[in-house]
Amino acid sequence: MTIQAEHIGVFERAAAARPEFENAIGAEHVFDGEAVLAEFSDPYDNRERHRSPASYALQPGSVAEIQRILAIANHHRVPLWTGSQGRNNGYGGGAARVPGSVIVNLRRMNRVLEVDETFGYAVVEPGVSFAELNAHLVANDYALWTDVPDLSWGSVMGNTLEHGVGYTPYGEHADQVCGMEVVLADGDIVRTGMAGQANSKLAHTHQRGFGPRLDEMFMQSNFGIVTKMGLWLMPRPEAWRAVWIHAESDQDCYQLIDALRPLLMDKTIANRAIIMSLMAMVTAMSRKKDWQAGDEPVTEQIRAVIRERFGLGNWNARIGLYGSPELMDIQQRRIERAIAHIPGTRLVARQYPGDAAAADVFPPDQAMAGIPNMDLIAMMDWYGFEHPGHAAYGPIMPLAGADGRILHELVDRHCMELGRDYGLAFAMTPRSMQAFVLILFDAGDPDDIDRTFDHTAQMIRESAALGYGEYRGHLAFMDLIADQFDFNNHAARRLNERIKDALDPHGILSPGRQGIWPTAFRHEAGLLRAADATATA
Repeated sequence: MTIQAEHIGVFERAAAARPEFENAIGAEHVFDGEAVLAEFSDPYDNRERHRSPASYALQPGSVAEIQRILAIANHHRVPLWTGSQGRNNGYGGGAARVPGSVIVNLRRMNRVLEVDETFGYAVVEPGVSFAELNAHLVANDYALWTDVPDLSWGSVMGNTLEHGVGYTPYGEHADQVCGMEVVLADGDIVRTGMAGQANSKLAHTHQRGFGPRLDEMFMQSNFGIVTKMGLWLMPRPEAWRAVWIHAESDQDCYQLIDALRPLLMDKTIANRAIIMSLMAMVTAMSRKKDWQAGDEPVTEQIRAVIRERFGLGNWNARIGLYGSPELMDIQQRRIERAIAHIPGTRLVARQYPGDAAAADVFPPDQAMAGIPNMDLIAMMDWYGFEHPGHAAYGPIMPLAGADGRILHELVDRHCMELGRDYGLAFAMTPRSMQAFVLILFDAGDPDDIDRTFDHTAQMIRESAALGYGEYRGHLAFMDLIADQFDFNNHAARRLNERIKDALDPHGILSPGRQGIWPTAFRHEAGLLRAADATATA
């Protein structure tokens, strides 16, 4: 949206506070101009008109410096937008929601504070990336694995707080959290769970303390700044096996979802298994120009050529098995029996020792062993756009083939109207699955951005009408997604707002994150919702 008169005061207050911020953390850690636009805006935003330009960015190096920043921001009523690495690409990157906000980026706080091999946990600061945590474990020969998302450059803490996932049995990152340190808006420091007892020996080994479990309150919220986090890590297994199931037709995919559900529920399959469409994989393995000229979606004839070239199916399930070879043999036989009735499937398996080096693991298998890589970023080059972008859409639905069909048909209809190839994947839990949808667009073309975002917004509305809810959202869709959680006249949002106003009365911490607006900026919510409604009308 354009900068309204109501926003000018934010820029002015931020300018007035800047000398104090510089004195608090050092002028060398305050950044503005092109550095802010490059590092702390949405990298796929409209280059002619950024939604929410920031005033400047701060990079504190300690909890004490964060407390000083909060005191200054409260005094001047300056909104802060906090982030760990600021690489939440596809969801808005490091950009804020209120124009003129001051970015608080925590990359300087990048220490692995503790690793306990006996109890299998690490304690990290916000700036530690998945690649850095993995390197620390490998360098010190800990018999522990990280669990990584598809791209390893992001923050372990940031991804976890946003309900991010990986692909080992520890793939539900939020479930592995045990003990946080949080700085509240008034500068007070809270430790959650057993860590609330100052001399606790259980801070990172037992998830619940006395009273309500507070960790979840600081995930996908703007109630505080998490500065330390305990995270359980997977013990390195004796061996592991990558099991791929290649399915030929859409119907095979839907049957496969139903066939795997019992094996996920009884833990035969313990990892975050995923079923990926052909285009979800091939965009990272080649370029569109390798197969056809022009930007129109690839045809079935071209898909057939791609499948033969890479040995893939139209749908491809990736499953991890872990432990002794004898145990994995039993598990694999159960999988084979479960899919025997699906005619268009074939199974391929590769086995590795638990301590296999990254160089010895087939790249598409690596995520199942917590091995970080950046291979998937190659998908951005599929069309050859000078400024590629992608929009993230991720509804959750029941783990059922019928629901997979409905969601697939919804996405296919919208992407055919857009005239775009798209990748679709179903990441499965024992009872639900998240759809990861990759829609690429030309971020150098404002019309293409608008069309893609309009269709994405409409998909969010349509999937909500079907009873599916988003697990995570782009900045531009946070209010829209929050609107879909409408039970009892949006009681959940009203409760979040009451908590927000109690903990952050001046509304300085990330106003608008996850659609949670403090009283001080609730007028901004109206402006943004009006702009979104106009854009998607």
